[in-house]
Amino acid sequence: MTHQAWVVLTGLLFLSSGGVMTVVFRLLGPTYHTRISGSWFLRLVVFLIAVFLMVRGATTIFPGRLVKVEHMSPLLPVGALVALVLTLIVLDFVQRDRSPPPWSVHALRVLALLRRDDLVADLAMKLPPAGLLDRPVSDRPCFRIRLTFLMTAGILVAAGVLVVAINGLFA
Repeated sequence: MTHQAWVVLTGLLFLSSGGVMTVVFRLLGPTYHTRISGSWFLRLVVFLIAVFLMVRGATTIFPGRLVKVEHMSPLLPVGALVALVLTLIVLDFVQRDRSPPPWSVHALRVLALLRRDDLVADLAMKLPPAGLLDRPVSDRPCFRIRLTFLMTAGILVAAGVLVVAINGLFA
């Protein structure tokens, strides 16, 4: 692989690690009111780790004067891979006591469509049952909540573009 491919791979690994930490942040929140949620301090730490990993990945993929990748250490891709593995371990630890994630139900349905009934039965038996109290109170969130999430997502996307633009200006 060329040097540029290693740079892109490293950036994508850091971005993936940040994405996993955002899922951990969501799982630790008050969405799961019937389960023990993390404290606000723990959630803040997880959120800051996610932001750091996302910025590190974006500045690695789009290098500038702030981050030099011409002389990137060969250990940086290994570090990014270790970060991804550690975040997946944290995700597994956080998810262990919670209900199965919705994607597992969709994955089992896809496997059933592919006529893999033996595999579906085996995987379904390994998933913990979802409790009756784990279901959301309402299927549709409030308009203000949706608007808040959309505005927050827009601000985060704009912040990411700003980081990449500033990093490119200093190139």
